[in-house]
Amino acid sequence: MKRFLDYRISIRQIMYLVIAIGIPYCLIGLIWLFTHDSHLENLHGLDWFFSVIGEIIAWPPLVISDITLR
Repeated sequence: MKRFLDYRISIRQIMYLVIAIGIPYCLIGLIWLFTHDSHLENLHGLDWFFSVIGEIIAWPPLVISDITLR
């Protein structure tokens, strides 16, 4: 356990990890957004922007509960 906790990770490795996890996460969020975008027609300006960002970021609980943000 001590050897595992002493393991060092570089900034480059952290960036690779963020890219490896972040790109698929955002792609799934975009797919969710494009398949559940009916509520966006009534929104304008910052309401529309934050709703889009919220759909992309919060897709896991939205998939489980099958709701849309408004």
